[in-house]
Amino acid sequence: MDGYARPKLLTSAPSDVVDYVCETVGGRILREEPASDGFTPSVASVVVADGDRQVFVKAGPASDDGGQAVRTGAELSEVITDLAPALIGWAERGGWYVAVYERLAGAAVEHWESGDLAELASLAATMRERLNPSPIVDTEPFADAFAPLLGAWRALVEPGDSRRETVEHVRTRKVPYGLRAETLAELESDWFRSLRAGSALQHGDIRRDNVMREPSGRLRLVDWTHRWTAPGWADWVRLVPDLAADGLDPQLAFEAIAGSDANEHEVNVMLAGLAGRCWRDGYLDAVPGLPQLRPMQRLQGDMTLRWLAQRGVQ
Repeated sequence: MDGYARPKLLTSAPSDVVDYVCETVGGRILREEPASDGFTPSVASVVVADGDRQVFVKAGPASDDGGQAVRTGAELSEVITDLAPALIGWAERGGWYVAVYERLAGAAVEHWESGDLAELASLAATMRERLNPSPIVDTEPFADAFAPLLGAWRALVEPGDSRRETVEHVRTRKVPYGLRAETLAELESDWFRSLRAGSALQHGDIRRDNVMREPSGRLRLVDWTHRWTAPGWADWVRLVPDLAADGLDPQLAFEAIAGSDANEHEVNVMLAGLAGRCWRDGYLDAVPGLPQLRPMQRLQGDMTLRWLAQRGVQ
C-alpha cells in the first residue's frame, strides 16, 4: 500500500467520493462511525444521513489493493445476494471505488457461542447450493493466490532453502502440541494437488469481524473481496480456529458446519499451510496502524496447530 494510509473518515476521501455517497443516500452526511476492526486499508464506515438513514460505506483508491477489494465486493453482490448486506450502489469517483451498502441490524460477532453452529451450518449449506461450483468464471484458485505465503516449514527444516532468512526470528521457537516442522512441511508440499481443483467460490476471510449477527441470530458475511475458488469446505477451515479461540471444539465445530464433504488429508494440508504463514508472520514486528494484526495471527496459528494435533498429525 505504497504511500497510502487508511483515512480515518470517509470525509477525508476525495470530495467526489463524498458527493457520491450523499447522492446515493439522498442527503447530507450527519455522522460517521469508522469501523474499529478489520485489516484492509480502505474506508469502512457507518454513515448516518438526513432523515436518520444509515448505510455502510467502503471506499479506496482504484490503483490500490484496498480499492480493488471494494470493486470486487460490489461486483460479487449479484451472486452473493442475501448472504451479505444488500448493495445500494457503487461507482468510480475521483480515482477511487466507492460502494454503499444497507446497514444490517446487529453487530459483528464478538464472541462465538455453541448456538452459532446451527446458523453457521445453515450458512454453509446455502453457500454450497449457490456458490459450488462458482457462478462466475473470472476466478483464481485460492491455492495459487496463497502460494507466495507458503514455505515457512520448509524454510525451517531445509538448510539450503531460499526463504531461510524469512524464518530466522522463529527458528528457536518450539512448535507446540508435539508437532514437528518436518511433518508440517511434508503436508504443505501437497498444497496444489489438494486445493487447486476445488471449484466453489470462496469468501476467503471468514472470521468474527467479517460475520454480522442480526438480532434474530441470523449470520451474514461482509467483506467479500476475493474471486477465489477452492473446495467448498475450505472457507470453514479458515473459520474454525477463530471458533476454537472461544473454547469451541474445532473438530466437532468443523463437522457440524462442513459436514462430511472434506477429505481428511486435504484439510490437514490446508491447515499446515495456513499455520505456517501465521507462525512466521505472527512473530514479526507490529505493523504501523494495525496493532491487532500480529496478536490475531499468533492466536490463529496457535489454534490451527492445536487442531492439527487433535486430528492426529504428529
